[in-house]
Amino acid sequence: MIRTALALAVVVGLSAAAGPPPADETWPGFRGHGMTGVAPGTRVPEQWSPTANVTWKVEIPGQGWSSPIVWGDTVFITSGISGRPFKQPTPGLYGNDYIAELTAQGLSGEEISRKVRERDNEAPEEWDEIRYMVYALDARTGKIKWEREATRAKPFGGRHRKNTYASETPFTDGERVYVSFGQNVGVFCYSLDGTLVWKKTWPPQPIYLDFGTASSPIVHDGRMYLLHDSEADSYLAALDARTGGEIWRAARPRTGLPKSSWKTPFVWKNAVRTEIVTTGHAMVLAYDLEGKELWRVTGMSMPTASPITWNGLLYVGTGSQGDANRPFLAIKPGASGDITLADGAASNDFILWRHPRASGYTPSALVHDRRAYLLHDTGILTVLNAQTGQQIYKVRVGGGGHTFSASPVAVGNRVLMLTEEGVTFVLQAGDEYKELAKNDLAEMSLASPAVAGGAIYIRTQSKLYRIG
Repeated sequence: MIRTALALAVVVGLSAAAGPPPADETWPGFRGHGMTGVAPGTRVPEQWSPTANVTWKVEIPGQGWSSPIVWGDTVFITSGISGRPFKQPTPGLYGNDYIAELTAQGLSGEEISRKVRERDNEAPEEWDEIRYMVYALDARTGKIKWEREATRAKPFGGRHRKNTYASETPFTDGERVYVSFGQNVGVFCYSLDGTLVWKKTWPPQPIYLDFGTASSPIVHDGRMYLLHDSEADSYLAALDARTGGEIWRAARPRTGLPKSSWKTPFVWKNAVRTEIVTTGHAMVLAYDLEGKELWRVTGMSMPTASPITWNGLLYVGTGSQGDANRPFLAIKPGASGDITLADGAASNDFILWRHPRASGYTPSALVHDRRAYLLHDTGILTVLNAQTGQQIYKVRVGGGGHTFSASPVAVGNRVLMLTEEGVTFVLQAGDEYKELAKNDLAEMSLASPAVAGGAIYIRTQSKLYRIG
């Protein structure tokens, strides 16, 4: 009996040891748990520098703006490596000011387009073969556990210099790691120890203005969802997460401009049903789990920011470089058909409220503790009451002079906002703007941070930091 009890205790102990890590030691995909941007833990360091409060920092070869993800003692990240130097990014919004300057010089539309592309895009003649890389790092030490070359090829189509060939964030369900390098390269599924389980590719498609791709994979209940929006063939696909087999694909409506999108599909599990919510084609479009369209909202703009949920509501917005068309909406579950607001209306049966000029352009929204934090690339932060849509305050983060691409993150009663220059502002969550710390890593950063195990993981242009 004693021997049997001891053996049973050993088996139980081994099973517990092999179980999943606690939620606060994981950050499974883009924007963490449920794509909320809210960390399960409550405390992380508030102050750091390139040397202070840094547990480790490691050089990541090549270039990539995918966010790190964390599963227990492992951090996963991707990169693209080329034999030629990449055209380098600089912080700030591109396009409108330069176009105005060229227009003032009397240049034709064709000349303006050529000059903008020369400055801001990586053209085909600048390409080299890209090594698409996946890295698994020890979360405690930063040492590489394994690295894999997913594929090696010359890219199809162009790339904006603020984009990279590895901008899609991986996802893990604790069994496998799902890595996308965009619909024009493919998806690669690995076991946690780095064994390739399956891979899937699609025919390449042209992307709007050769901006490149960025939509990350999401996994829910054994299915992986991928958004393939392009200037040609566009669809939402559901794959079997175990095998990579295609379960269904839903054709997109191909209306509006652009037809490409860069947002990650969002799984909204609400009181009525589970939906896959997307933006693109000047709409918000929601699908059921078999790919049938449930509802839509028209009148949207650039599809880069991803939706979020809080207190049973869906929050979704699209942005622009300027202030003209940046709608942000709170939507109730159970909708069907076209639920677009009538002209002059502020709400209807399923849209609780709509703000016409609040959404970020690149950063996704954060809804935390009854407040919606909407950060625009220009540094303008609009904070709304999440239930009513009423403005609580509006301010330029850090007093102005900063630009943002990374999405904000909440940890306990702190909100972290990372600038393109690598400066993180730590704010007190509340009804007024209160800046607690300003932490500068002195290198460009466009990737959203990850938070797990009481630590913050920040990717800069050349390094990955563990803070705390």
